[in-house]
Amino acid sequence: MLNRKSRIVAAVTSALAGAAIGGGIAVANATPAPPPPAPPTAVDTPEPGDSPDVADAADTDNLQEGDQNGPEVPDTPAPPAPPPR
Repeated sequence: MLNRKSRIVAAVTSALAGAAIGGGIAVANATPAPPPPAPPTAVDTPEPGDSPDVADAADTDNLQEGDQNGPEVPDTPAPPAPPPR
């Protein structure tokens, strides 16, 4: 009985090992993904009324206005809890 069980376990183990090795070979030989598309080559063309960029000027395109520039203050307090019933 033990001999039969050992053979079944050995057969299942070898089948799983073969599947794992075969899967690894299949992944290793898979065709590579195509290369990513080239980055866009758009150039900012000057329009009438544009001023040319000054060398070494600070970039302020993404500067946020409003409460982003002030001192750190706490938010408004939460409203009080309703009275118990």
